[in-house]
Amino acid sequence: MRRCFDERSTAFRAAVAAAPSLDVQVPTCPEWTLFDLVQHLGEGRRFWAATVAAGPAATSPAKSASEDVQYLVEAE
Repeated sequence: MRRCFDERSTAFRAAVAAAPSLDVQVPTCPEWTLFDLVQHLGEGRRFWAATVAAGPAATSPAKSASEDVQYLVEAE
């Protein structure tokens, strides 16, 4: 399961890095831009990482959308 998650995360980061702009429309969700999708996934990933690391009572601080983009593009 972890390998699948890592592979898909790597593929997503590569797609984000290769995109001409974060303003492009997401084909499967036309009302969203790539920026919106990165922000959404970044928030979820941070939340679940904090929950797993600290237990169910963990909370994650709010981050800006630009931090979500940086996190997903630069993560290993």
